[in-house]
Amino acid sequence: MRWIAGLVIIIVGAAAGYYWYSLPPTYPGKYIVTADRVLTMDPELPQVQAVLVDDNEIMAVGDVRELEGLADVEIIRLKGTLIPGLIEPHTHPIAAALLGSATDISAFKYDNRMQIMQALQDSADEFSVTPWVLAYGWDPIAIRDLSPPTLAELDAISPDKPMLVLTQMMHEAYANTAALKEAGVDPRRGPMLRELEEINRVVSAIPAPSDEAVELLVRKTYTDYAKAGYTTIGVTGAVGRHPNPVGLLQRVGLEDNPPVRTYVYLTEDQLPNWRFGGDDRFTILGAKFWLDGSPFTGGAATHEPYEDSELVLERLGLSTGHRGDLSMSDTDLLEKLRDVHKRSGQVAMHAQGERAIDQALMAIAAIQAEDPRDDIEHRLEHNALITDEQIQRAADLGVSLGFFVDHISHYGDQLESLFGKERLDRYMPVRDAKDAGAVITFHGDHPATPMNPMGTVETAMSRTSTSGNTVVGADQAVTLEEALQAMTVNAARQLGQEDTLGMIAVGMKADFTLLNGNPQVMMPQGLRLIRPAMTIRNGQPVDTRFVSWFDPELAIKAIWKMMMGDDSEPTST
Repeated sequence: MRWIAGLVIIIVGAAAGYYWYSLPPTYPGKYIVTADRVLTMDPELPQVQAVLVDDNEIMAVGDVRELEGLADVEIIRLKGTLIPGLIEPHTHPIAAALLGSATDISAFKYDNRMQIMQALQDSADEFSVTPWVLAYGWDPIAIRDLSPPTLAELDAISPDKPMLVLTQMMHEAYANTAALKEAGVDPRRGPMLRELEEINRVVSAIPAPSDEAVELLVRKTYTDYAKAGYTTIGVTGAVGRHPNPVGLLQRVGLEDNPPVRTYVYLTEDQLPNWRFGGDDRFTILGAKFWLDGSPFTGGAATHEPYEDSELVLERLGLSTGHRGDLSMSDTDLLEKLRDVHKRSGQVAMHAQGERAIDQALMAIAAIQAEDPRDDIEHRLEHNALITDEQIQRAADLGVSLGFFVDHISHYGDQLESLFGKERLDRYMPVRDAKDAGAVITFHGDHPATPMNPMGTVETAMSRTSTSGNTVVGADQAVTLEEALQAMTVNAARQLGQEDTLGMIAVGMKADFTLLNGNPQVMMPQGLRLIRPAMTIRNGQPVDTRFVSWFDPELAIKAIWKMMMGDDSEPTST
């Protein structure tokens, strides 16, 4: 038995040694950091050689020798391009965490319907931590032969186990007979779920994972944001299967050294239970309202109808003249916006089609006329089909515009079939918005797209689909500097944090993203190949290793509850 004990000691010693060897660097309290290039996003001083950091604040910027004269401290030399910490102003970490454990059937992984149906069959046959088969990423826009699944097909794949298949943008889903029955829905209606209320009803029937399992997944997702280069996230709707999603984000966000800063917008049902405010780790800013749906399910509330194309009529199953619906009435929106505005909260409104954007701007103008506030800048999200007139109205009202430009890379080849040539040329008109003086930002709306901020920068500059076959509104392209501004200084302003985040300048927080290449010498089509090498938040490197997010106690409780099938706790010894 001695050899077993010795082996255990060796293994534990090796593991401990590897752990300490692989610890991320810790910087001193005060230091000078320099890199191959430092891009500040400060229009007064766009590029410097080095930055003097004291604790969590930037004290000076300039040449290395100049800063050495100010402080006799260690110089940290980094390889690559140092920029302000990237900010993701529109994301959903709990949904991203949970759907990361679902079967991936997206166009990022598969090319045709046969492959996807086989993946669904494989997932139904495999062991799963949930009694349901859950798949995510069904995408008839990106995959040309992906006709809707029939109820018979889904039932043949999973005759007894409930199955739910979510589309890539999560505004549509398909369920088999077992899932519909579990949710109390008559299967004779067919497998398609097109309304968010219908989808939520079926999703609510899925046995919820344990709170501990969800927290572990969210903790991992927070490190995924840091690995992707983000130092700050804006959670536009704390959605996901958890009894207290806002409380979960608060708990993770208020840890001593969280990987990212968290700024939250509440859903309507969460508004009565939470106050706005917080600190520089976790803050509740206001509320999120959905005014229409996804362009890729027929949900955008447009002025003119969708095109009468094969994609629209056959694959999406929409009727001639379809224009999408508004999610709430003008009166309802005014009442809800007024309540948040009076509480000094900011509202982020999902609006894809022109009618939804009109409704949002009408409501904001009315509320600002009633109660003028210079300290509240409400937000419009996505803005796929926003017009020049609407852009100018938004700029005049001080409304920031967040653009989901990755629509172009992922769906650019299909946009003309959805909206026609004229609307294609003005789809996601970021140049017009920039020139009109509006505050513009870019976002990835995760889990709707993978986390790749430099891919977003590439798309905003090239306006080209992933296939390279389609350029969407070439005259709407922005420069590298403008794209990076949208994801740093502009995003900070959109979150109301422009005094502390978004630039490498004196008095700002010491948040940085280090890129492993030089974006200034890359053609736009190569920018997505540049990756973040590390992030620095509050002056210290962010630890993204497994040990930084994995909590053994949470894992033990999660496994115990999964095995026992109840809420009992494991007995401590």
